[in-house]
Amino acid sequence: MKIKYFLVVMLMTSVLFSCSNNTKENKNNKEAQAPFKYEVEQFADVKILRYQIPGFEELSLKQKELVYYLSQAGMVGRDIMYDQNYRHNLKIRRALEHIYTNYKGDKTTGDWKNFETYLKRIWFSNGIHHHYSNDKFKPAFSQEYFDVLLKETNTKLAGE
Repeated sequence: MKIKYFLVVMLMTSVLFSCSNNTKENKNNKEAQAPFKYEVEQFADVKILRYQIPGFEELSLKQKELVYYLSQAGMVGRDIMYDQNYRHNLKIRRALEHIYTNYKGDKTTGDWKNFETYLKRIWFSNGIHHHYSNDKFKPAFSQEYFDVLLKETNTKLAGE
């Protein structure tokens, strides 16, 4: 967990220190823009926020490349975190992501929305356990519906 936060802090620090000074023209241009929407999505007990990074557009190509590689390192660290939280987390996440990307059935049902919420909670918490209490997530869809999803997407998930 410390590695993930360290990488995020390093990314933000490198972006903030590499930005140039604001000019009057940039300030006037920002005032003319619509207000920034910080809250992107909310599900279960989680709100997803995004942040503005002033001056990102002014970074050189080399600096943007560094930001890209730092974000890729964060993605690798994320998989390490999944694996450390529970030995089957990576297998479960990959199976659920395979269902999410390959399911061709009705995606407007309540069961599908519950499946999406379950998957988003897993993404947010880096595994199948709550990020604070470590309680295992209980899906709001039925075992029968999950079996249908597995069958229709030809997804294999070995039981334990």
